Amino acid sequence: MAETAPGNTKGRPVTVKMSGGSKGKLVGTCWTALCILVPLHFLLGSCGAPGGHPGGSAGDDSDLFSKLFRTYKKALRPVSNPNDSMVVEVGVALTHIINMDEKHQTLTANLWLTMAWNDTNLTWNASDYNDLRYFTVPSDMVWKPDIVLYQNVDPYFDGWSRGEMFVKVHQDGYVLWEIPSVTSSSCDIDVSSFPFDIQKCELAFGPWIHSGYEVDMKSMAGNGSLEGFIDHAEWDILSFVAERNMEHYGEDFNIGTPYADVTFTLELRRKSTFYVFNLLLPCLLLTTIMSATFFLPIDSGEKLSFGVSLLLSMVVFQLVLNEVLPESDKLPWIGEFVIVTMVLMSFSLAMSVFIMNVCDCSLHARPVPLWMQKLVMKYIAMFLLMGDLSKAQDAEEAWESQELSELDDSNHVSHVSHVTLDCDTVRGCWKDISAYNLVMKEVLGTVKNIKTSMDIISNHVKESSSHSRIEKQWRTLAKVLDRIFFTMYVVAAFTCLFAFSLNAKGDVDVVDKNKTSH
Repeated sequence: MAETAPGNTKGRPVTVKMSGGSKGKLVGTCWTALCILVPLHFLLGSCGAPGGHPGGSAGDDSDLFSKLFRTYKKALRPVSNPNDSMVVEVGVALTHIINMDEKHQTLTANLWLTMAWNDTNLTWNASDYNDLRYFTVPSDMVWKPDIVLYQNVDPYFDGWSRGEMFVKVHQDGYVLWEIPSVTSSSCDIDVSSFPFDIQKCELAFGPWIHSGYEVDMKSMAGNGSLEGFIDHAEWDILSFVAERNMEHYGEDFNIGTPYADVTFTLELRRKSTFYVFNLLLPCLLLTTIMSATFFLPIDSGEKLSFGVSLLLSMVVFQLVLNEVLPESDKLPWIGEFVIVTMVLMSFSLAMSVFIMNVCDCSLHARPVPLWMQKLVMKYIAMFLLMGDLSKAQDAEEAWESQELSELDDSNHVSHVSHVTLDCDTVRGCWKDISAYNLVMKEVLGTVKNIKTSMDIISNHVKESSSHSRIEKQWRTLAKVLDRIFFTMYVVAAFTCLFAFSLNAKGDVDVVDKNKTSH
C-alpha cells in the first residue's frame, strides 16, 4: 500500500510504501492500547465515590455534598411539616460489664449504641449522581436527636460524640449513627438474697427536651445484642429485653408532657461460688465448732474463752459483709444468718456463765428443789435421752445414809455410870477401893474424850457427805441444763440454715422459670 505524505518536495506528494509486517505491528499496538484504556475508564468511573461507595465519581459526591449542605440547617428538626413527629430507632449492644458497684448501686458497662432516623433534607436521586446511594459525613454537620441515658450518673458525660464521629447518610434520608461508649448508670440493687441474688438494671434511652409529639422512640430489635459480650467473672447475663415506653414528666409543675423512651432491661445473676467458699462455708464451720463448746467441762474456764474467740471471728465476718454490701434496710440472708449465729453464740456464752453459777450454788449447801429435781433431772433428762438422773441421786443418797448409819453404830459408846466388882474374886478390892475409883475416873474421862472426838468426826463426815451429795445434785442439774442449751443451739442453727437453703432454692427456681419463659 502506498501513502502520500506532505514533505519538503516542493508541493509534490511523497509516496511511502509499508511492508506487510509493519502494518501488522501497527494494528496490534492499537488493539493493545484499546484493551488497556477501556477497562481503566470503567474502573475509574465506578470508584469515583469516596470510601468505596457504590456508583458515583469523584465529582458526583462533591456536587451532591454542595447541593445538600448549601442550605442545610442542623439546628432545626428535619421534618417536612413542623407538626410532624419523627421516629428515632435505637439499638444497644452490650460488650462488657466493667463494674457492678453494690455499695454505690452503679453499673459501668461498655455499650455500642446505634441510632437511626429519617432526615427529609438529605435525600437525592441516586441515578442523577451516577448511582451514588450513600456517603459519610462528620456527625457534627447533621441534625442529631438529643438522646440521653436517663440513669446516667457519670459526672463527666458531655454527649455521645467524643472525638471525630461520622454518620452514614442514605439516598432516602436514612441517617445511621453508630457510637461506642462507656456508660455509668444507676441500678436499684436488691441484696436480700445475696450471694444468690438476681439484679435487674434498666437503661432507658430517650430525648431530653423533645417531647413525644416531636420525637418518638423505637427499638431496632426486640432485645439488646449480646453477640460480642465478654463473659464476666462475677455475673451471668440472663436477658437483655428492650421495651418502648411513653412516660409523662413535669406533672408536679403542671406541665405534664409525654416523653418516649426505649428501656433495655439487663437481668443479671451473681455467680455464687466465690462467696460460698469464702463467706458462707467458714461461717458454717464456725457455727459448727461453737456447738463443740457444750462438750467441754461445765466448770472449765477454757469453755468461756473458746466461745469468746469464736464470737470475735463472727464479728470479723460481719465487718467483711459490711464492706461488700450496700447500706440498705434490706439485709441479705447471709447477713441475717451471721447475726443469728452471733446471737446464738452470745446466748451460749451467757448460758455457760449461768451453768458455772449453778455449779457454785453448792457452796451455799442448798439442795436442789424437789420440783426441779423432778422436772429437770427426771422428765427433761429422759426426753434428752440422758436417763432418769433423779433415781441415781436417790440411790446415791440411800447408800450414803446407810454408810452414815453404820458409822454411827461402830462409833457408839455406852455411858458408864458405875462399875461393880466381885470383891470375893478380887483380892484386896475393898482395901484399894479409893485407888480403883481414881483409875476409873481417868478411864471414864478418856472414854468421854474419845466419844466427843468420834462425834466430831462423825458430824464432819456427815456434813462432807451431805455437801458432796448437794454438789453432785447441782452438777447433775447443770449437766442437764447444758444439754438443753446445746439442743436449743443446734435446732436454731439448723433451722436458720434450712430457711437459708429454701430461700436460695427459691431464687434458683425463679431463674429457671425466667430461662424457660425466654
